[in-house]
Amino acid sequence: MVGVKTVILCFLLGTSLCKSVGKGALQVEVTKEVKCKENQKAQEGDKVTVHYGGFLQDGKKFDSSFDRAQPFTFTMGVGQVIPGWDQGLLGVCAGEERHLVVPAPLAYGDRGAGDVIPPGATLLFDIVIVDVEKTNAKKDEELKRNQQEEAQRKKQEEAQRKKQEDEERKRIEQREKEEEKERRRQAQKAKAEEEERRKKEEEERRQAEEEESRRKEDKRKQEQQRRKEQQKRREEEERKKIEEEIRRKEELVRKEEAKLRKQEEKREQESQRRKEEDDSLYQNPEEEYYYYEDYAPESSCEPGELKMQVTHSPGRCARIAREGDQLTMHYTGKLSNGRKFDSSVDRNKPFQFTLGVGQVIAGWDEGLSGMCVGEKRTLVIPPDLAYGEQGVGAVIPACSVLVFDVELLEIAN
Repeated sequence: MVGVKTVILCFLLGTSLCKSVGKGALQVEVTKEVKCKENQKAQEGDKVTVHYGGFLQDGKKFDSSFDRAQPFTFTMGVGQVIPGWDQGLLGVCAGEERHLVVPAPLAYGDRGAGDVIPPGATLLFDIVIVDVEKTNAKKDEELKRNQQEEAQRKKQEEAQRKKQEDEERKRIEQREKEEEKERRRQAQKAKAEEEERRKKEEEERRQAEEEESRRKEDKRKQEQQRRKEQQKRREEEERKKIEEEIRRKEELVRKEEAKLRKQEEKREQESQRRKEEDDSLYQNPEEEYYYYEDYAPESSCEPGELKMQVTHSPGRCARIAREGDQLTMHYTGKLSNGRKFDSSVDRNKPFQFTLGVGQVIAGWDEGLSGMCVGEKRTLVIPPDLAYGEQGVGAVIPACSVLVFDVELLEIAN
């Protein structure tokens, strides 16, 4: 600021600037009230420390101790500050805040203060009272008297300087006009430089954001690829486990089927032997007929009846399953207690076989005949049409009734 470092210090600008000239009333608004004892309130002669902000009526800030982070200390009522302060801060307490509207006569009058405060300006102050330091009354009175004498002396000096200042004013005004012109030119230049800097920063920020976005996208793709590879490995491992389980079960089924075939062959041989013995008895009627009381039935399981229920029927049926057809099926097998022992659905691998040639249990050969592609059935198969008294290891107990949910996917010759 030109000519003024702290515009409220009257001793820097001259005591004549602090006199009340012209009309106008001081306006005081307590924006934060603090209660204190009467002997703690600021009176003439007390040292008051404040933070303040000074503004013109158009809102332009011309001075602020806040910006300097340095509070200002002065003595009340001795002309160290403008009259509006001496009057407007009487009776304040430490911590109190006030808003002053100071008319020109109680501020800097018609002269103003350099190029900071225009002539005849009404000033606005927001003031925070930091501290109030009370002084001895006698000492204050003496100080006041000395300050009044000093003020009178300065007033006389001011009168002597006034004529010189009047002559100097024209030169100052011309110089101020030239300085204002230069300031405007510098301001325009600074504005252009600031705009260029802002554009450059904006471009750099945009490029940085694009780079960050690309980096995140690359990282996301890498992570996605890594997850796909992990999923692929897991699926491959799961597929191998399922295939191994299928091979194990198929081997188990083949062994059981071989066992059943051997048992069937044995029963057929026994039946043939008994038939031959019966034939021999008929051929020799004179011989005695023996009834073998130890003859046992082929199976100790309780006989039952195959039950079949259609749970879903397709709209059209161009072809039905017959003996000799190759069928492709999905199935889920359960025991009568609901425990699942096998499922092609879980493996996602349909099962293929030829109908009516003994590749599957008798309950399937009988219960799947006449089925359409897309049709679903539920088969309840008694033990004598399933795995009988032998069962299948620990998977299917002996004499088990089996429940199959089946779906025909394809029929081929």
